[in-house]
Amino acid sequence: MLSTTILVTLFLGLIFASIVLWLWFLRWGLRWAKAENVTRRRLIEALVGVTVLQIVAGLLFGWLLAVVEAPPIAISVMEIAIVVLVPCLTIAHLFQLRFLRAVQAWLPTMVSTVLMSVIAWGIVRPFLYESFLIPTNSMAPTIVGTHVRGVCPECGDPTFGSPIPAEYRFGSQGPTRMICTNFHVNTDASVAPQTESGDRILVAKFHAPRRWDLVVFKYPEDPSDYYVKRLVGLPGETIHIEDGAVFANGEQLTPPESIRNLHYESEAPNWHYAGLSGTKDRPAKLDDDEYFVLGDFSEQAKDSRFWLKPAPGHTHPYAVPASYMTGVVTHTFWPPQRWQVHR
Repeated sequence: MLSTTILVTLFLGLIFASIVLWLWFLRWGLRWAKAENVTRRRLIEALVGVTVLQIVAGLLFGWLLAVVEAPPIAISVMEIAIVVLVPCLTIAHLFQLRFLRAVQAWLPTMVSTVLMSVIAWGIVRPFLYESFLIPTNSMAPTIVGTHVRGVCPECGDPTFGSPIPAEYRFGSQGPTRMICTNFHVNTDASVAPQTESGDRILVAKFHAPRRWDLVVFKYPEDPSDYYVKRLVGLPGETIHIEDGAVFANGEQLTPPESIRNLHYESEAPNWHYAGLSGTKDRPAKLDDDEYFVLGDFSEQAKDSRFWLKPAPGHTHPYAVPASYMTGVVTHTFWPPQRWQVHR
């Protein structure tokens, strides 16, 4: 609840700030263009008119692109028209200005756009929130990447799995491996034909990670890549998986109710390298600045169990250094039907 309150407050605050800045710079621009009868009511009318017309124009443009294959130059021209012509024509109409004068009045509003971009990229993104698009299904069904859907034969709930690449659809590869919302894993050859895009998530940079949180972090073997997994092992603990459950320092952990049916795998018959990390025979001993993470789709997650190369300055290949932690996943915000609060 706290994360949602912070998010809504921040979102509304940014909208309010952008509106105030845009109106202030428009008033300044109208004075520069020597417009007459610049009243508060007309300024509000300009704001509403520009916003509505740009939304309508954007929707029409999106529909047009869906039915007509337009060349890149035409797309660029339309984008410029939406960004520039719509507000300038609106300002010209409301304040009885010639088009060039309307452009002169509109130009200062671009300063507000620049300022809001600086706030978004210089403050919000590095210190508060960042969004990510999920590409894979290692965390299904909690958050999903590009996927296909089916129906679980055990409980009837929706199942999620990764689409089989076109080059393998008629080959020897078996049916798609799926996981349902109750964490039942099965193979299903009758999944829906359409492929759906992955979830978009929000990551809070200011939250301290806690056990069972969904976290985004730099992949230790390649810090330029980002992974999302569930945090199960905390600094200084010794972690192992036994009979599908996670143990910390020899004591079985109790997962939250939302994942009570989740079964973690401690074996991988097709793994051709050294044994998995975090098993009863190969427990993961964490240093004081390291974490252990697992994927919810345990049979298809490349998580701490499988990593082979430690982060620079560390000796444990299975560990995520604290300095590699990016933030805690708080919300799935897109698509709307997948909206979910995680913390």
